[in-house]
Amino acid sequence: MLHEIAQAAQQIGPPGGPPVGPGGPGGPPPEFSFTDAFFQLVEFVGVFLAVGAIGFRFGIVRQIRGMSDEAKAILRADNAALLGILGVALLWLTYLGQPYVEAVTNHKAFAAALPKNLSQFEWKMAMLTIGTLGFVLVRATWRGGWAIAAIGVLLLVLQPLYTSRFSGKVNAVHILAASTWLGTLLVLLLIGIRGVARSTSTAGAQRAELVADLVNSFSPLALVASAIVAVTGVTTAWLHLKRISSLWTTSYGIALDVKLVLVLIVVTLGAWNWRRVRPSLGAEGSEQTIRRSAKMELTFAALVLIATSVLVTLPSPR
Repeated sequence: MLHEIAQAAQQIGPPGGPPVGPGGPGGPPPEFSFTDAFFQLVEFVGVFLAVGAIGFRFGIVRQIRGMSDEAKAILRADNAALLGILGVALLWLTYLGQPYVEAVTNHKAFAAALPKNLSQFEWKMAMLTIGTLGFVLVRATWRGGWAIAAIGVLLLVLQPLYTSRFSGKVNAVHILAASTWLGTLLVLLLIGIRGVARSTSTAGAQRAELVADLVNSFSPLALVASAIVAVTGVTTAWLHLKRISSLWTTSYGIALDVKLVLVLIVVTLGAWNWRRVRPSLGAEGSEQTIRRSAKMELTFAALVLIATSVLVTLPSPR
């Protein structure tokens, strides 16, 4: 099925016209690969979910003091772990699916399509296995699984720190920080705010107070992570662009422009939530306001992921 998806993606073109492929009239640049962009997007989503589940557990729920039994029932740890399992499942799909598609497309053995540095690939598979095991143990009601999941996922994401050059190291920190910020916000919305809003056993005032506690616990984490995203993002752009004119003269620069516009919107929405929406939390009904604003922020964050998946498949300007 992955093979058919890859073939279909490369044949997409305007209605009634010939297929448009990379380098064709009106098509993407010749260096672009639909298949690579697809798997890169799947990997990003997987990392966001896995890191977000861990961020929610250690950066939000654990920071709330004196939670009631009702609140603990709403914020059940295994619900967040379920999103973590979905995240690692997408990572398995990426790391094994991409070489499979390459092997089928190029008519070669699966082993021949694996990354050339097998030791790094094996390490990645080992850490992914540990992360998966941790989330599964949490689902089996053993809280110690969170530590195991965190070790596996963090060592997986930060692998370039000890295997790549400087640009790879910066990019790894950038991805981890972005996942900690927006991935945790996603889990906060799906498990925390949504769960509280749908609760029928908790009074309206109590729901509003719990949402305020969740958001206030998330704010310091989001501020630190977003600052790291800004610094590492600028550093990565500078390392790849090499000259300012590349922003409007190369396909990489144009893709980066699109991403920067979307990131600016996400940052603006995040700042609005922090300065305007967060102080109003605690009043009855305020949980619906933060829920709507968080959805808007995550919608543009999803567009950032799509733009980034295209960006990283393009060659850096020479």
